[in-house]
Amino acid sequence: MRNLKITNSSSITSLHMEEDALVIEFILSVDYFPNVASIKIEGEMRYVGDISGVDVNDKSTLRQDISREAHTAILRFCLPELVIISKQLELLPPIPFPSMERKNPGEAEKVRDNLYDYR
Repeated sequence: MRNLKITNSSSITSLHMEEDALVIEFILSVDYFPNVASIKIEGEMRYVGDISGVDVNDKSTLRQDISREAHTAILRFCLPELVIISKQLELLPPIPFPSMERKNPGEAEKVRDNLYDYR
């Protein structure tokens, strides 16, 4: 699978209140190009903390600090699942592999088996 392009994105789809927590619904998408596969994980999380200024009817009012924490949590909890799913589907995992440097100075600097494009 040379020159396989993998893109992933997470988006917050809706907000609502439940007891004392802000419920954040999300979708995490991973696409393999050229049209090899697509994986989507949908879920929700509860944010407990200062939610002043957040209007659950308008996602654009979500503060940057809450948004950053939410997207970090999405990746932290969903990436291991995506790796397992990609293995079951015999796809490359949706995380970049480290580049390996050669020890001999006369050889090429890095070995890259696949191209990744994370947006």
